[in-house]
Parts: sequence; structure tokens; C-alpha cells
Amino acid sequence: RAYADRERSRVLRDQAINRARAIGHIGALLEQIDLSDEKYDIDILIAECQKQVDVLVDQLSIDDIEERVYTFLSLIADRMTTYASDLKLEHAELRMRLDLKNLSVIAETVSGPIPLRRIGSGENWVGYHIATFLALHHWFRTQNRPVPGILVFDQPSQAHYPPDADRRHGVDMLEDADRRAVHKMFEFMYKASKEIGEGFQLIVLDHAHLDQDWFDDSVVEEWREDRALIPNDWLDTNRTSPT
Repeated sequence: RAYADRERSRVLRDQAINRARAIGHIGALLEQIDLSDEKYDIDILIAECQKQVDVLVDQLSIDDIEERVYTFLSLIADRMTTYASDLKLEHAELRMRLDLKNLSVIAETVSGPIPLRRIGSGENWVGYHIATFLALHHWFRTQNRPVPGILVFDQPSQAHYPPDADRRHGVDMLEDADRRAVHKMFEFMYKASKEIGEGFQLIVLDHAHLDQDWFDDSVVEEWREDRALIPNDWLDTNRTSPT
């Protein structure tokens, strides 16, 4: 019985020691915390978080977004109008803008908007596409937007060649007006891409070849006659019969 009483006493003593140790830890922690400090006041924390939420909601308001988009499109429209004037396109004396709803180019007139489909000729259609895409990339680069800085045009001079023309000889076969237009278009693309600057690359695939130093310096590959993207011997050795 004595041994049992002593064991019970030891257990009670250990429990008292553990309780005292826990209370000591809690007391030491409470001493380190200044309960009067506002940063530990849950009501103040909630109020601060609510202020942050209100700021974010204001930034995401529909009206604010629409106003910002309108402003940005207006600035891009200024660039489009300048580019259209440089290319001397039809209605270039008017203000041009991008219609996001219909994804088209609009010329603004006192009698109403003129959509791109009503601005005739292939030269105008190609020219306004070039002006619009370069204006957009100018905006993306100047505003450091995460849009890849690469643009590819495939045969932009096609509108100036007859449908059955042999374009292997560049622009020599063109009429004077078409030849000047092609020169103007390539010179514009060259200057606009240089103006956009670092972080932008314009790739043009075309038959036209201008006798200009800046044009020759810009040529990376020239695929003519037997020199092509796909070697001729590939076609000869791998040709399959119609059957």
C-alpha cells in the first residue's frame, strides 16, 4: 500500500509540474504580446482589409475599364491615322479607328462611319491591315505589354500584281503607279518597324525586290529559282505516283 501511495503521489507531482511549465510558457508568450497594439486588434485588421477590397473593386469597375479602353483605342487610332496618311491610302485624310465589336477598321466622317469593306481596292485593304497591326504593336511595345513582338506579312504587294503575272523579276514589270506604291509600302514598313524598336520583329514574305541598300540589308533569305525553302531534290526523290 505504501508503494502504491508513493506512486500516486509521484504522478500527481509530475502533473503539477507539467501544468506549471505550460502556464509558464503561456505567461511568457503573453508578456511578449502587447494587447494594446492596434495591429493585433481584429477589428482594425478587418477594417484595413475592407479598405483594400474597396480599392480593388474601384479598379475593376466596369465604367473605369470602359473609359481606359476608350482612351487606349483613341491613342491607337491616332497612330493608325498617321500610318494611313504615310501610306497615302483612300480616306487617309479622315480619322481611322479600330472597331472592337466588329473587329474592323472604321473611317470616321461627318456623315457617319465607313467600314473597311466599303473602302474599296485591294491596295487599301492591305494598307489598312498593315497600318492597324503596326499601330497595335507600337502600342504593345511602348506600354511593355506581354504580347509577342513578332508580326508576319505574306505577300503584301500582291494587290499590285496582275493575277497571272510572273513575279520572279520583282517590281520591274509593274506600272509606274504600282511600282511607286510597292516602294512606298516597303519603305513605310521598314521605317515603322525601326520606330517601334527593340523587342519587335517584322517578317515579310514577298516576291518584290527593291534596288535599295536598306532593302538589301533587311533581306535574310532569298528563295528564287533553284534556291527555295524546300530543296528541289526533295521533291524529285520523294515524289509519289498519283495512284
